[in-house]
Amino acid sequence: MASKALKVLILHFLCLLLFLRPSSSSYQTDTLVQGQGLMLGEELLSTGIFFRLGFGCFSKCYLLIWRNDKRARLENIVWVANRNTPISFDAFPSLTIDDYGNLTISYDGGRSTFVLYSGQEARLNASAVLLDSGNFVLRELNSDGSVKRVLWQSFDYPTNTLLPGMKLGVNRITRQTWSLRSWRGVDVAAEGSFTFGLDPNHTNQLVILWRQDIYWTSGSWYNGSFNSSSSLLTDSYCDFSYISNETETSFTCVRKDSTPLYPQLAIDYLGVLSDGRTLVNCTTSDFSNPSEGCVPQELPECRSRSHYHTFTPYSGLWDDIDGFRFDEGDNLTLMDCKSKCLNNCSCVAYASTNSGCPNWLSDLVEIT
Repeated sequence: MASKALKVLILHFLCLLLFLRPSSSSYQTDTLVQGQGLMLGEELLSTGIFFRLGFGCFSKCYLLIWRNDKRARLENIVWVANRNTPISFDAFPSLTIDDYGNLTISYDGGRSTFVLYSGQEARLNASAVLLDSGNFVLRELNSDGSVKRVLWQSFDYPTNTLLPGMKLGVNRITRQTWSLRSWRGVDVAAEGSFTFGLDPNHTNQLVILWRQDIYWTSGSWYNGSFNSSSSLLTDSYCDFSYISNETETSFTCVRKDSTPLYPQLAIDYLGVLSDGRTLVNCTTSDFSNPSEGCVPQELPECRSRSHYHTFTPYSGLWDDIDGFRFDEGDNLTLMDCKSKCLNNCSCVAYASTNSGCPNWLSDLVEIT
C-alpha cells in the first residue's frame, strides 16, 4: 500500500513538472491526424506559436489549450476539454481521432474514454488543427486534403475564457448556448458557480449569474455599445459586435486595435471578470453596496448596512475552534459558502472545500 502511494506521489510530481516546464515536446505540428495519438508530455503548437494544446496535470489531468508565453501556464489556460471529468495521474491519457472521425480521450489502458465528438456512421478522412486564434477544429477532408466541412470546434464549447472570434449567446435553431463558466477553485477546473453570458431574460445585455441569480449586468446594448454608464466592458480589449436574427442572438468578441495581440476575457472562481486587468469585481462590495452594475444579494436584517461587517481572509487549519460546523453540499464554491454564512446571523467565518462549507458560529451574535 505504501509502495503504491509512493508511486502515485512520484507520478503526480512528474506530471506537474511536465506541465510547468518549458516545452521540449517532439511534436512541432499544429495538426493531429488519424492513427496518431497525442500522449501526456506531447503538444500541438499553432502555426504562429501563439497557443499550445496538450495534457496538463495539477490537481488532476486535463486536456488544455493555453497561451504560449512566459507566464505560468495555469494563468494562461484558455480552454479545458474534460473539466468535469478529470483524469487521475496514473491513467496515461491519449487524444485520438478514429477512422470514423470521432475525437476522444482514452485512458486507463483504453478502458475509459471521454468523447469530444461522435456522430459518424461511415468512415471518413479527418484531422484536427490548433489555429492561431486558439480554436481547436476537427475537420472532414476531401481526397486532395482540402477542408470539406467542420465537424466540431472548441470555440463552440467555451470554458471560462473568451477569445476574439468566440461568441456569447444562443443558437436559435439548435438551442446551443455559448457562455463562460467559472472554475470551481484556483486549480479545480470543474464548473463553478458563476456564468458570464447573454441575459436569460431575453434582454440584449450581458450578465454574470451566480447560480441562477443575476450578479452583474452590462446594461442594454444600444447603437453599437452598452448604454449603462456602469458597464466596464467598454474598457476591455474586446470590441463586441451584436447580432440577433432567426438563427442566433449573440455577442462576438472582436480584437480592438492597439491592444495585446491575442487578448482574452476570463471569469475566475470568485466571479471576477478580467482581461489581464480587473474589469468587474463585485466581491469587494460584499453584497452590501451595489456599484458598477453589481446586484446586491438579499440578506437578513442582521447583515444590513447598519449591522454590516466585512470578512478578513485568513489561512490555516481551524477545525478545533469552538463553534465549527460543516454544511455538506454538492459542488459548493467559496462564494456559495460565503452566501450561506451571510444568511446565518451567528456565522462569523467560513471556508470552502469545493464540496462543502466549514462555518464557524458565535453565540455572541444576536440572531434575528
